[in-house]
Amino acid sequence: MKLAPQLSNLSTTPDRQVDLLVRVIAAATGCSFLISWKLWISSRLFPLAPVSSRLPEIVYPFDYIWFLSLLALLAVISFLPRSRKIILIFVCLAASLSLWDQTRWQPWFYQYLFMLAAVGILGWRQADSSRDRTALDVCRLIVATTYFWTGVQKLNITFVRETWPDMASFLPGFLQSVAQRVPAFLILIIPLVEILIGFGLLSRRFRNRTVLLATATQTAILMLLVLSGENAVVWPWNVAMVLFVWILFWNDTKTTGRRIVAGRTPFHVLVLLLFAVLPSLSLVGLWDSFLSSSVYLGSTYQAAICLAPNLLGRLPREIHPHVWQKSEPFFLDINRWAFAELRVPVYPEPRVFRQIAKRVCEYAAGERLSLWIKQKPHRLTGSFESEYYDCESLK
Repeated sequence: MKLAPQLSNLSTTPDRQVDLLVRVIAAATGCSFLISWKLWISSRLFPLAPVSSRLPEIVYPFDYIWFLSLLALLAVISFLPRSRKIILIFVCLAASLSLWDQTRWQPWFYQYLFMLAAVGILGWRQADSSRDRTALDVCRLIVATTYFWTGVQKLNITFVRETWPDMASFLPGFLQSVAQRVPAFLILIIPLVEILIGFGLLSRRFRNRTVLLATATQTAILMLLVLSGENAVVWPWNVAMVLFVWILFWNDTKTTGRRIVAGRTPFHVLVLLLFAVLPSLSLVGLWDSFLSSSVYLGSTYQAAICLAPNLLGRLPREIHPHVWQKSEPFFLDINRWAFAELRVPVYPEPRVFRQIAKRVCEYAAGERLSLWIKQKPHRLTGSFESEYYDCESLK
């Protein structure tokens, strides 16, 4: 199957680009939903972290009904990609459900939701190709800025010292030893390539070459993930990103970078703000890491719950495998627990850690328990500060 010629024909037909783009988003979202299905229901062990304590609880079986309704809507969207009302219904229901648990704000979910919203809000008329082009431009902006900020977030010493060695450990023996000997300055080529992709996609002159570079980069990342067997929830995202760059950018010699960036509608301006501007505030701790394309990069908050020995017996048996150490001090690894039960990392913000620890405190019954939060490491030195909370201070 010759993919490039087929996709090159789409560059002159915005309606066909939109159809294919929507199908890819729906398929990728559906795959990730199925992999992380426990993330989207309320009747589970891992605590919810709602945006407000005033939200009513979604009890069984209504949580399952809501989730299954989202899957059904995705199936309809896949077969009827021009059903914009169905797309907007999905966007509203999915966004609403995410309010009951901030861990649902995974970077891939955030990206897919806004790309679908762009099609649903901006492309109302099938015969109006200008509206389709505007929707496509918004999606181009989302993809380009995602590459840019993913690269920027990797520019930290923790990625070089800790994250890269962890990633390299998943490689086969010979490649692993080679990767672990790579000098630090060469490791920084990885984020620089991603930043280059972000800029290259905006450039008409280098666009096709950048699409090929992005394809090679995502393929390498996917192979590494498959070899490790880790983070299966983002495997569909890596495949989707390859398809996105081909659908949105391949052989597109007409769309200028200025048109992609310069918003002509309120929604376009909103996306520019959320995906291009506000992520810069995450560098100083004023915007969430996951909303800034920072994931698995060594530049986020981390947390663990310190447990007294007598408390271990009071915890549900399912939590025990996620407790470090065979002797004191005992630590409950929140992120390991999230991966094991929900198949996604926990949303790495202190407010979420505190909500989770508060729920674990319900098992304490007077036993000693404290939440340890590791602040974001310094980007140049890797040094960090810590915060501690006991159950009394979490009330």
